Amino acid sequence: MKEFNVTKFRNDLINLRGKESQATFAEKLHIKRPTLSLLENGKQIPTINILSRICSLSGKSTDEYFVDSTTDSLIYVMGSLNESDKIKIKEMAERIRIKEKYELLAKRGSYVID
Repeated sequence: MKEFNVTKFRNDLINLRGKESQATFAEKLHIKRPTLSLLENGKQIPTINILSRICSLSGKSTDEYFVDSTTDSLIYVMGSLNESDKIKIKEMAERIRIKEKYELLAKRGSYVID
């Protein structure tokens, strides 16, 4: 299971901006300065579009910002399951996560900050 690595993202974003002002850098990303501030402080996760723009500027892949989850409660439960059951649970959990991501994106579509 993958989760977004906010710490890596915000550190890379701050390094990418360098000494450039937030206002100027936000214009490059086609977002508002307060949105950039929230992203740099780790208080907001970027939309797919913003993440793509940042990756284009930095030359990094979006995959670099997704890591295996270590806090998932399923990890603890799965230690006592048969291998075939583990596979079924992983598949089901992935479907749930995908559904949650689409629901989150749908909500963002109705309330866009940038």
